[in-house]
Formats: sequence, C-alpha cells, structure tokens
Amino acid sequence: MDTIISKSNEKVKFIKSLNDKKFRNKYMAFYIEGIKVVTEILNLKEAIDIMFIAYSKDLLENSNGGTTLLQRIENEKSIESLSFSKEVFKYITDTVTPQGVLAVVKIPEYNVFDEIDKTKSDILILDKVQDLGNLGTIIRSANSFDTRLIICNVGTADIYSPKVVRSTMGSIFKVKVVYTSKILEAIKYLRDKGYDVIGTSLKTNNNLKDLDYSNKHVYVMGNEANGVDIEILNSCSSLVKIDMENTAESLNVSIATSIILYEAYKNKK
Repeated sequence: MDTIISKSNEKVKFIKSLNDKKFRNKYMAFYIEGIKVVTEILNLKEAIDIMFIAYSKDLLENSNGGTTLLQRIENEKSIESLSFSKEVFKYITDTVTPQGVLAVVKIPEYNVFDEIDKTKSDILILDKVQDLGNLGTIIRSANSFDTRLIICNVGTADIYSPKVVRSTMGSIFKVKVVYTSKILEAIKYLRDKGYDVIGTSLKTNNNLKDLDYSNKHVYVMGNEANGVDIEILNSCSSLVKIDMENTAESLNVSIATSIILYEAYKNKK
C-alpha cells in the first residue's frame, strides 16, 4: 500500500474537515483516535459503521500496543485502511501527541421516540450543556452506571467533536445519544409511558436521597450557567437537588450527573 504524503490528498482534506462541526454535519461522520479505542471499535465493527481507518506506521510502531494493532489493520479485509506519513497524520488531527491511528465513523441517525421505546434503562436528558469536557464525562458516567440513552435538547454542544469523542474513551459507542428539537413532546411521551421525569433544580426542597427508585426515571440536567429551562422544569414530574453543605453553591454539571446516575445505579441493584 502506498503511503499518502500530500496534505492536498482528498482523504486528508476530508478527515481534516471533520474537526469542524459544519462538516461533521454535512458528511454525517466523525473520527475517533487512539490505539485503545480503535481496537475496541474493531471488536464492535458489526454494530458500528466504520468508513475507513487511517494510520501512520511510523507513529504506530513507536506507541504501546501499536505494532499489534498495525498487524490487525493490515490483515483486516472488510474495512478500508489508508497509510499516511507521520507528518500528514499529525496535520489532520488536533491531538498534541497522536498515537498514529484513527477510524472515521458514520454518525448514527436516531428517532427519539423509537429509542425511548427500545431502551430498558433509565434515561438522561441534557438541556443545552455547553462544555465539551462535561459532555465527555457525562457520557462515560452514563456508560459506567448503566444509562443507555441520552436525549439532548437542541443547543447542547456536539458530542462528536474530537475533544468529546476522545474524552469518552470509547463510551460513545455504548450509549445512544439523540438530539431533538421536540424535547417537550419527548418528555410528555416519557411520562405517558410511565417514567418519572426528574428535573434538577436548586430551588426545590426535595432531595435526591428521598427518590423512590422502584420506578423508571428520566433525569434532566441543565446548562452550566442557567440550569434547566423553566418550560422544561414545568413539564417534569418532580424536581430534586443533591443534598450538600450550605457553603457549596452548586456542583459542576458533569459531577452532579455522575452523582445522580450512581445513586440510581446503586439503589436499583
């Protein structure tokens, strides 16, 4: 296989464009980078639409586990793979020290109501969460505590940005994330199906520790600065807050989400 050495190569320009949300939306594709996660998605390839794998032999051979993965890529017949020079590979990614391998993956398209019908777990709703680091942590926590569906209101940051994808450490492929402009309709649908939709707010006296975990729950988490939109709060079954010392004004949304999902997981076991 010839190694691509030109930055003007069409595949190089395509991958480079996926650093921009506009082009991720245009092509309905994103990339995930690193030896561990590429190995993992190769193990899940029947369930993931992998467009192709790009690698740099020079970088991979100098990374822990890289030689083993390189042999697997070169022996993989069902997925296209492209060899890039070290310089070109570093050019296409936004990672300071790339390991030399990435997979370009199609963004899955979901219908929010269909996914509600399919899920067997509690559900998480995110209302305009903006920080990319918070999103990555939330997705990892959802995977860790058996929450398999996240519904994002329009205005929530893009989970397919390289920073979020990288920080999920592969959890992005184990939790379904659905964006919707019909969040109020989705909440009504959830309540009609028997879910308790729990909004989070500092302006309630109801504590998380007092929840009845015998029912199916949806947890609604809000924007870092403004919390959950008032119209969404008004559509919830009830409101809760996390019990904490009076000296602490509030928690980071990813920390609060992790606490809530852990409590739900612990109390349903």
